[in-house]
Amino acid sequence: MRRARLFIVILLLTTSNAFSNIEEDKIDYSSPMYNSSIQEDNATDGEKENNSDDNNLKEYGPVTICANNAVYDDTKGVLTYLGNVFVMQIHNKHILCHQPNNLKKGVSYFIRDNTLPFKQLQQKWLEQAKLLCSQEQECNFISGQKLIIKLDKDRKIKTFTMLSDGDEKSRFYTFPTSSNANYINSKTVTRGPVEGSSKKIIYDVTNKHLELYKKAIAYQNDNVYRGEKVIFDITHDLISIPGSVDRRSTIILDGLQNQTKIDTGLTPISQYKNKTK
Repeated sequence: MRRARLFIVILLLTTSNAFSNIEEDKIDYSSPMYNSSIQEDNATDGEKENNSDDNNLKEYGPVTICANNAVYDDTKGVLTYLGNVFVMQIHNKHILCHQPNNLKKGVSYFIRDNTLPFKQLQQKWLEQAKLLCSQEQECNFISGQKLIIKLDKDRKIKTFTMLSDGDEKSRFYTFPTSSNANYINSKTVTRGPVEGSSKKIIYDVTNKHLELYKKAIAYQNDNVYRGEKVIFDITHDLISIPGSVDRRSTIILDGLQNQTKIDTGLTPISQYKNKTK
């Protein structure tokens, strides 16, 4: 499994067209640009986070991408990662896609076990990601079978789109940092990490939105949001389900606490049942 950090993506974008179609069996890994062993050996020694004002990833940290292979279409500004893929965005962590012979302190290794079915491997990655997220109290994690990254005119990342085939589903886990100041006096539904799955997941880096499409389901504080489309506004920590005329969407708010309940103006179902007896 190959490892791609943000600085590698930048290098890809500044190389000649000779490298525009990148496949695992066509890469010259002797080049420092692609030499994963060199990069991984120096992971804890030379890597520094880019906190410049024009870095649209700095809020949640650098991005690590692990996949079987990758293709870059420089005419369309699209990077495509194939195989068992995951994206991890987090501060202060060094994440590698395979475990070398000599382990390093402070490095997290996401190992691909070829003996495991994809669902089990996906779950293993998810549990490992949750541990790192809890340590930093912030992160974004997405896994699936095909990742498409779209770049803007300045060749900065616009969106991550994760797709999965057949019976498989793309999964995500996000630990929002905090709510927007404008929402301090608003009664919000929930707070805390959000986890979910769907056939297609879009992470909009600029607008800080996660969009789930087809068989979408999201969980937060024991609350369940289910529909053909579910949208999570990361900045404001709000989950919404756009209406649909031909499919049912459900929200089960079992995890509400007193400080997070919404005043809808309606009599709670529990009280209504008591009155009718």
